Amino acid sequence: MRLKGNVTLVCTFLLTAYALAGDVQMVIIPGKDIRGTVFKRLGLPNQTYCWEQCLEDARCTGARWGVVAGSTAGQCQLMSGEFTLIDPHEIKTEDGQQIRVIASRKQASGKQNERIEG
Repeated sequence: MRLKGNVTLVCTFLLTAYALAGDVQMVIIPGKDIRGTVFKRLGLPNQTYCWEQCLEDARCTGARWGVVAGSTAGQCQLMSGEFTLIDPHEIKTEDGQQIRVIASRKQASGKQNERIEG
């Protein structure tokens, strides 16, 4: 009986955690980059993993995803606290390949997508 109670408790916790995570989403900031405090850098296979990492971490307020043109794997920079919107600038690798940066922020799911001005 005790095992059944523990399993029920774990399942309840997991469902609650999933519901809380479902209350926020990542929103792309079109035509802008962001500058702020990076608390974690991750090499990941695609942008979805980057966003999942931000959504799972309470400190994360936004993310920068940098990827070499034509690739899906890239670098994820998780941001904490306030960040500043900046104009995008050209970034290249040492061998001259273009790096595309996508800036995004964490937003409550029920919130209307308001226009973000820089």
